[in-house]
Amino acid sequence: MYKKILALLSLIVIVGCSSNPVSVEKVSTFNLNDYETFMVSISDKSEDVKVSPFTNAGLKKEFSEQLENLGLTEDAKKPGFKAVISLSVENKNRRSARRYPYYYYDPFFDDSLNDTERSYLRLTLYDVESGDPLWTGLRSTKYVDSELKLSQEEISKYVESFLSELVF
Repeated sequence: MYKKILALLSLIVIVGCSSNPVSVEKVSTFNLNDYETFMVSISDKSEDVKVSPFTNAGLKKEFSEQLENLGLTEDAKKPGFKAVISLSVENKNRRSARRYPYYYYDPFFDDSLNDTERSYLRLTLYDVESGDPLWTGLRSTKYVDSELKLSQEEISKYVESFLSELVF
């Protein structure tokens, strides 16, 4: 009995850890195999001061290389689809709600406004002819030291998470 419970808990942990954190929307008829050429660009919004230019360049290069590894050809003059990478940093003011009743002292309660910043990475594929979106994926990213700086390993990890959703 103990082994069955342990096996079930292990399976739940493995499945929970293996889920991909990319939120996806796509046109029902979209299939990546229908395209032969692509173009990758960085959204103008990603030129924000808080986003490192090295991160922008690394993401663009990694997406291009990985799409070429899938058998597609990069063609800036006549692409089949345009892949737009958007990076954004969102300031979110969050106010803590004081617990009731007010008459006792709570040493663990912080009544100040908490400024939190979150960063997001979005990949959107657009049809070049019509300009309509075909596929989009969104995920949160690591945000460090008031600037979005990602190492090459982190960039590869994020790109792989998008491509695993894009291919299947």
